[in-house]
Amino acid sequence: MAAFSILIGMIISFSRRKFNLISVIIGMLAGLSVFCVRLYDPRGMNLILIAFNRKLIVTVAVIALISLAVTFLYSVSKNNFLRLVNFYVLSILTLSSLMYLFPPILQYTREFIYFGEAGISTNAMLRALGFTLGLCVCLLLTLSTYEVHRSLNTERQKNIFLLLSLMIFALEFSASSFAALQRLKILKTADSFMGISVFDVMIWRDANPNAFLFAQLGLALIMLLFVIYIHLKPEGTFPNKALLRKEKARLRDCRRWSWSLCAFGFIAVFIVIVLHYYDTKPPAEIQPEPYDIKDGIISIELTKVSDGHLHKFSYVTPGGYDVRFLVVKKPAGTAYGVGLDACEICGIAGYYERGDDEVVCRRCDVVMNKNTIGFKGGCNPVPFEYELRAGRIYIDVKELEKHEKRFR
Repeated sequence: MAAFSILIGMIISFSRRKFNLISVIIGMLAGLSVFCVRLYDPRGMNLILIAFNRKLIVTVAVIALISLAVTFLYSVSKNNFLRLVNFYVLSILTLSSLMYLFPPILQYTREFIYFGEAGISTNAMLRALGFTLGLCVCLLLTLSTYEVHRSLNTERQKNIFLLLSLMIFALEFSASSFAALQRLKILKTADSFMGISVFDVMIWRDANPNAFLFAQLGLALIMLLFVIYIHLKPEGTFPNKALLRKEKARLRDCRRWSWSLCAFGFIAVFIVIVLHYYDTKPPAEIQPEPYDIKDGIISIELTKVSDGHLHKFSYVTPGGYDVRFLVVKKPAGTAYGVGLDACEICGIAGYYERGDDEVVCRRCDVVMNKNTIGFKGGCNPVPFEYELRAGRIYIDVKELEKHEKRFR
């Protein structure tokens, strides 16, 4: 959304018509409608909406290329008819892009509360706050870009920066459309264009999700530095000091908007690099703890696992499989949860402990209810037979060997 925010700021500045704002509103309402359809009938509409989104990606790519061509022709010819066509094409691009981008943004609102969490919690409020701040950064990027682009001295300068931004946006959606067309079975992964295969484009796009954002931000940096340079001091003569002060104030405002665009661009980079790294980096692995084993029976003292934290153990079967299992004391009463470090849904991704009281799946990030560990169903550690007596947990290794193939 941040990359599109820079483009939309230039489009509104370039067009200077209220209809562009109307196309923004219509695009957001169209995206909201798509989101509501999925929300109302998630199973029945899922495949239909997936196909629709893929077609919409291709549509946006085509409209972006048309917008690029029309904007270029208008900048060369200055024809009034082409200016009108350009205005409507850019409005359609704005509408269709928001129709595609808005539903996944709204989807995040359904992820404020994780499974097993209370409806009102600190984590849920922090997620909602982060979501709101992310939208604010995008809105401020749009506003700053609009003001900086509007501060350019000539129509030619505005055309050049808009053309470059449109080119980056068209390349972004063109790259994404290769994957969409392949999944729509219109292209094959072996198909190639100018020596580059569809598969190579798909791999590159997945490996560089922020490449086009950085390109748009780089373009914005060049634009703001140029605006600062041409607005350093007043040029020409002024009849009186009042007009000179007015001109200095205008130049100062232009420079301030430029620095604000730089600041919000830096925040966007900080979010997608630094915060994203800390949010998605794998948690530290819990090292398996020692236990006693005699005559094929594993025994674990309850005093070692009664602190309420997650404890991991490992047993290597005769077949060479490393079967991991977990033990945790449940918050309610004196019961213990015992299960494999794997589940029926996410396989052997395993679990980790977050904070003092959360057991979380490494793959789907679902928070376990500790009281349900040891029961079947959902993203829960797969239960197995064990015995609890005389202050110890006893596990027959044959029970673990039954599940060794899960840990291939």
